[in-house]
Amino acid sequence: MQEQLPDADTASTCQLNEAGIKLRDKCLKPGVENEAAQQAIANAEKALDKLSVNFDDWMATESKNLTAARDAARAAGFSPDTLGVLFQAAHNLKGQASTLGYPFADEICASLCRLIDKIPDKSRLPLVLLDQHVDAVRALVAEAAKGTDNPKASVLARRLQNVTSDFLAQEFARPHAA
Repeated sequence: MQEQLPDADTASTCQLNEAGIKLRDKCLKPGVENEAAQQAIANAEKALDKLSVNFDDWMATESKNLTAARDAARAAGFSPDTLGVLFQAAHNLKGQASTLGYPFADEICASLCRLIDKIPDKSRLPLVLLDQHVDAVRALVAEAAKGTDNPKASVLARRLQNVTSDFLAQEFARPHAA
């Protein structure tokens, strides 16, 4: 059975939550006046503000983990185990990047996870494309490319998604694709 891969232009959309969006806007329905809920949200926002000074350091650490996983996989060979570690590093970063203010790093890591997970024949994993994903995340973090208003980061993330989609579509079209 062949998997149908969505075209990047028609893929379902997702909502990116930028840093600075108030939790109360996401949690409470308009017109609801619940003092306990309002206080809980205010306390959570204060705690998040206190933690936010660490966001760049956390992203730098996660980016280094991703790079180290890629480098270790390259050194040891791209086995199921090393690819699993690389996938997990990308998946961890993907899960945290938007919350930490780096939504395009989230998108790039999602594309990398998809590439690793969906390629039918792991021996055909394009190392250049894998490197481009990892290096793009490193660049975004190094340049502190936060938020959704960075046109270069947007183009980079979109391009990597498109190339990954095209590559996977070609792989699934191959006669011996699983």
